[in-house]
Amino acid sequence: MDRAQSGLVVVVVLSMAGCAPDPAVGVLTPQSGPASAYGHAVSNGLELAVAEAQSAGVLPPAFRLVTADTGSDPATAASELRQWADDKEVELVVGGVTTDEALALVPVVEDEKIVCLSPSASASSLTGSSPYFFRLFATDEVEGSTAARFLATTLGLSRVLVVTDDSTFSRGLEAEFRQHFELRLGGTIVATIHDDLDWWQRKTTDMIHAHQPEAVYVVGHADHIRTTFELLARIGYRGVRCTTSAIYLADHLASGDPALEGVVFPLAAMHVCDHATDGPGCPFAEHFVTRYGCEPDLYAAHGYDAMRVAIKALLEARSVNVRELRRYMRVGLTEFDGVTGTIAFDERGDARRYPTMHTIWHGQVVSCEWLRQQKRRVVDEVLRGITPSLAPARLRVRGLEA
Repeated sequence: MDRAQSGLVVVVVLSMAGCAPDPAVGVLTPQSGPASAYGHAVSNGLELAVAEAQSAGVLPPAFRLVTADTGSDPATAASELRQWADDKEVELVVGGVTTDEALALVPVVEDEKIVCLSPSASASSLTGSSPYFFRLFATDEVEGSTAARFLATTLGLSRVLVVTDDSTFSRGLEAEFRQHFELRLGGTIVATIHDDLDWWQRKTTDMIHAHQPEAVYVVGHADHIRTTFELLARIGYRGVRCTTSAIYLADHLASGDPALEGVVFPLAAMHVCDHATDGPGCPFAEHFVTRYGCEPDLYAAHGYDAMRVAIKALLEARSVNVRELRRYMRVGLTEFDGVTGTIAFDERGDARRYPTMHTIWHGQVVSCEWLRQQKRRVVDEVLRGITPSLAPARLRVRGLEA
């Protein structure tokens, strides 16, 4: 190669470097509207992850966030993402906090070729919906089957009443639960009641009195879940009360509502530390409490991990462009320990999640297995003539496996 050719190569390389996209992450979350509680939790986790990376000096040079409030409206989420794509603002987006928003984002992601990572959408139909779409949350199929097996197999129950709100999330999860509980496990759903009816509370009461279901499975978002369990408390229902991981919002747990005590639900627990020992502390929880003055919930943890994955992709992908970011998410991201569990995406874009059943005990989330072990210990101590103690220890992070 002669000197003129060499100079041309240098010019081209420098020109390409100058046109390289900035390491930017778009963040689409519902900061207003009915899903705002989930959006605020996810945003807190995202912000903490960025702050920690900045403090550790591991943010990519020129890193920036581009944010927008979806208003809990799927159409707004899709419009914002399309505008970002048209303006070449971002190549990687954390968005799709709700199932409805994620479903609205997928066609835009596919059309515009933008990598999208959803921290908390669960619809089974999202699996494999686009080679550019990834998510961290357990699918409806996984969560619904876990709840169904617990009621039918672990507890041996055969009659369940379902109470659900009218949302895409609830319809998908209710269908998965029904398929497993009735078709695969031989149980009976005595009735399904939708809260869009003005008289749904009265109908729920009548169905409980008429059918005496052994369990009530409440499907929906946190407000619906809490309202339904408060109804069950008022009418003195004594059966098993089961719901979804959507209950795990810090604001609801911090309320200390006695109607939530003893409720069971599937949860892919946060593996940060062991609250049952005097082992090492929980940096995620400690940093979160220091920054926000409250303990993190399930959605804050997923937001935190989503941003950690995004930053990791910007740092480790061969280039900050859609092609390389997508390749990294699919094959370059080796398993690493997130606070929501081990993170790696399968060929369909899902992170593998294996929920176990948890319950609210003295206002705190603990695994059902851990609580059973504690109760067995108490019985053993009584038999040995020891005065037992089952006072709840202060849990550093709710949702941890003990």
